[in-house]
Amino acid sequence: MEKKILKRGIVILTLVLLLMSVSVVSADSNATSILTLSNSGITITYPSDWGNSKAVSADSIMAISKLNSIDSFGVGQVNINVEKRPIEGDFYTFVNSTYKSMENDPDYEIVSSGSLVLEGNDALEYIYTSNVDGVQKQHKAVWFEKGGQAYVLLYSAPVGQFEDNLYVFDYILSDIQIT
Repeated sequence: MEKKILKRGIVILTLVLLLMSVSVVSADSNATSILTLSNSGITITYPSDWGNSKAVSADSIMAISKLNSIDSFGVGQVNINVEKRPIEGDFYTFVNSTYKSMENDPDYEIVSSGSLVLEGNDALEYIYTSNVDGVQKQHKAVWFEKGGQAYVLLYSAPVGQFEDNLYVFDYILSDIQIT
């Protein structure tokens, strides 16, 4: 009787271990790897379900988009764009004037603004919505100064997809390298 119980125990333990190894392999095959992109002294890391895309801004130094949101023109509808602009005057005045002009444009609405520290640099953050050509998007922009240049990391997505993909932007901000 003891041998029978021992054999059952070994069979059950073997089945449990087999099921655990199958679930580990299955979870591992669904894992997302991390990619790196670097330009103009800025290095970002992002998940592999995002990739390079075309930017609509002439000031862009890099752009990534959620791969399944890239249209036939190579532009992502869910995207993160990094821009670099020469500062005209004071950094804070330069950035805030950009959003001041939005206050008079009915296609834009500023949701919030504030300051933060990004990799040891003082930064400004703006969250706003836009309605351009009937497409409603939400945006989160983080601005900082480096070497007399204003940099902005801008995350944009259709309103219904903004919160679902915000974690990627937040991850990039938490891991950004500025040299």
